[in-house]
Amino acid sequence: MKLKKVIKSYKNTTWDYNHSIIRDSYVKLIKNFKRKPTYDEVSKDTDLSIPTIKKHIDELRFEPLKHPLRILTEDVILSIANSANEGSSASQKLWMQICEGWTEKQIIEHEGKINLEDVRVKLIDKLTNGIKGSDKK
Repeated sequence: MKLKKVIKSYKNTTWDYNHSIIRDSYVKLIKNFKRKPTYDEVSKDTDLSIPTIKKHIDELRFEPLKHPLRILTEDVILSIANSANEGSSASQKLWMQICEGWTEKQIIEHEGKINLEDVRVKLIDKLTNGIKGSDKK
């Protein structure tokens, strides 16, 4: 029983280490190539097998987002946090929206009046015409 726990722990440590290597390679290669690197390019850069890289990328496909560059999310969030700490109001606002669920209050102003009786009459007409139209079929 203890052997399984050790193996599982070792596997998680190895997976985390490989994930970190792959993430760092993606960042480096994107900066160098100005595009998303191929599995082969990441494999050569990290000395990890292509199946290992594919498994890590596949693990990152969360619904509804399925983009393989999602591996960089941690780095982007850290960049937003650093920029926000340095005083960027745009990054501070973005941080609050992403991490705190904050949304701006929106006020819609409108001029004129809405005659609710006219709205009701038009709605009733549409509903009754729809019913009459379906009776004809």
